[in-house]
Amino acid sequence: MKKKAASAAVEPRGPQVQESDEHRYRSGEAARRAKMPPTTLRMWERRYDVISPMKSEAGQRLYSEEDVRRLVLLKALVRQGHAIGSIARLPREQLESLLQVRTETVAPAPRAKDAGTGRVVRIAAVGAAVQRWLALPVAQSGHAEHIDLLGLASLSEAGAAADRGEAVDALVVDVLALTRDVAAQVLEMRGRLRARVAAVSYAFGNAEPTETLRLAGVRLYRAPLTAVESRQLAADLLAGGAALEAVSAEVIGARMPRRFDDVELERVMSRSAIVQCECPQHLGELIMRLDAFERYSNDCMSRSVDDAALHRHLGDVTNHARAMLESALMRVLGAHAPE
Repeated sequence: MKKKAASAAVEPRGPQVQESDEHRYRSGEAARRAKMPPTTLRMWERRYDVISPMKSEAGQRLYSEEDVRRLVLLKALVRQGHAIGSIARLPREQLESLLQVRTETVAPAPRAKDAGTGRVVRIAAVGAAVQRWLALPVAQSGHAEHIDLLGLASLSEAGAAADRGEAVDALVVDVLALTRDVAAQVLEMRGRLRARVAAVSYAFGNAEPTETLRLAGVRLYRAPLTAVESRQLAADLLAGGAALEAVSAEVIGARMPRRFDDVELERVMSRSAIVQCECPQHLGELIMRLDAFERYSNDCMSRSVDDAALHRHLGDVTNHARAMLESALMRVLGAHAPE
């Protein structure tokens, strides 16, 4: 009895991985190695065709080391402001060139030395890992003598430094797990250390604390950082920390001190009857109310991490409004000064 002829093999669709090929990763592992959400990886592939991974016989996408490196490059460029749609199809050499140009152009520009101030930029680095990640980029920056890296072991040690009156231009914190309590501590330390810019690197975290920090203007990185990400982190910290004049009135965390205390305001307000103008009275009342609301916002921020970002923003806006009204009051007083 003749055996039935073997059925014809199904023609494979698309490139397939052979046994001799290099080790490859499934989508979840590839996303983890590139430090990006799997949903982002799937969206980039579906919408922009950023990579074309091989497929197994079962149709499973399998990613090479080269695929992962490309994803890391694309993510770094998107973080710098490039639209994914405009760079998705570029070859690796061009992506690396874009990243190098951006690093060389942006990183040195705002530093204190280049601005002619001669001022040292002070960076508080909380955690041994982030201190290691920053050491090489700082050393290679060409301006290491104008950078003071303050190494701190923990957020508690940062609090002790704040109690001693320490102040920094930039704060970066490395934590294993980003929780609500950690997010609250980071925001508190940013304020107490008077940091113009803050960043957090973390290995694990859920949506709530990350969104709280993002809304509050804190820059987020997934740990461990690659060499490219370490250079970008150093550039971000230096840029934010050294921008003294340009962003002093806008950047989160940089608040203006009061020009008039309550006693001085009361004295100024009493001059309304003398100068026959009620502007000093009205401006003084507004300044007092704004100062009270700023302090109220600070208290709310410290009570609940859920509202921390919102109340930090309200406090910043109120602080700047109060500073503007104080400037207006000084102009009014100057206009009515006795000749």
